[in-house]
Amino acid sequence: MLNKWCAALLLVALMIATAEASDWERGVALYNKGDYAAALAEFQDLIADRPDAAGAWYYIGLCEYKLKHYDRVETPMARAIDLFDVQAPTSAEIAGAWYTIGISHYLAGRYEKAVEPLKHYIELNTNAKREVDAAARMALGRAYYELARFDEAEAAFAAASGKAGAPEKTKDAGVSYYYLGAIYFKREDDDRAIAALREAVKANPEEIAAADLLAESLIRKARKTNANALWQEAAEVGEKLRALRDDEKTAGVLGRAYFSLRQFDKAVAPLSKIAKANTDNGQAWLFYGIALSRSGQMRKAMEALEVTIQLLPDSVAALSELGYVYESDKQYQQALRIYEKAFAATGDPAIKSSIERVRALASQRP
Repeated sequence: MLNKWCAALLLVALMIATAEASDWERGVALYNKGDYAAALAEFQDLIADRPDAAGAWYYIGLCEYKLKHYDRVETPMARAIDLFDVQAPTSAEIAGAWYTIGISHYLAGRYEKAVEPLKHYIELNTNAKREVDAAARMALGRAYYELARFDEAEAAFAAASGKAGAPEKTKDAGVSYYYLGAIYFKREDDDRAIAALREAVKANPEEIAAADLLAESLIRKARKTNANALWQEAAEVGEKLRALRDDEKTAGVLGRAYFSLRQFDKAVAPLSKIAKANTDNGQAWLFYGIALSRSGQMRKAMEALEVTIQLLPDSVAALSELGYVYESDKQYQQALRIYEKAFAATGDPAIKSSIERVRALASQRP
């Protein structure tokens, strides 16, 4: 009788094991086909009978991740980690579970919660001499960046971009270089920002954010050093930006760069765009007017500078330039009026000399 009972139990056990194997194989097959909802149901059925099935818990977490149910990932993955720690402590799935938890928090914008799981993943794979996914380093870096933990973000992005070795110029590396550049830019470390952002643009020439920030860093550095090479590079970056996005922001880069290079004919069009988009911005109209004046477009310069004076009645720069424009156009009475207004505001001997010169010229006219 005892032997018959044992035989019956063994048969039941084999039937259960066979059913569980069937559930497992079905679930894995559905997962591999991308039918994550159906796979999830299979694995949930499996853990109902075998709550200690680490692999089933792991796949439940993966299915929730694939279904973008990011708030449902951590519970099954944490259970999988606990079981794997006992059943297979060297399993790569432990690191994979930490990775999935961290990325899920990151994608849901829960940056504080993303940090530790991603660090666990990187540490486990590093210690086991397994390859560390660059996406994990980038997600960790961006989480730190969003949390304003810039020193830690810098280390993560440097590792992701291959700073420790020979970096491969890929789009993924370009993202890391962009964030490194953004960190250096925030610190006003333009030398390092420019170097990183150049790499970002090389890796992905169509990345507008990197080109924007590179141009701004070049311009800031150029203002401090008055280096024509930096202004020229800013103009080149601006031209590449214009091919991608011909808008007011790009015009700002080109207008400032060409104006500072004294290439006023090239500065006119972008400065015109800025001035006409900002009708109450006196400084925008001033730079536009000066660019017109210096490129020999005197009538248009008069109009732009008159607008400037309406907006900035006491702007000596605008008054002096407008006086020069009227004088060049031989409208001496208008020039005299403007120069006298400028001299009244400043008492500048150079402007007084201009007044005397224009009076002499006006007296010679019939």
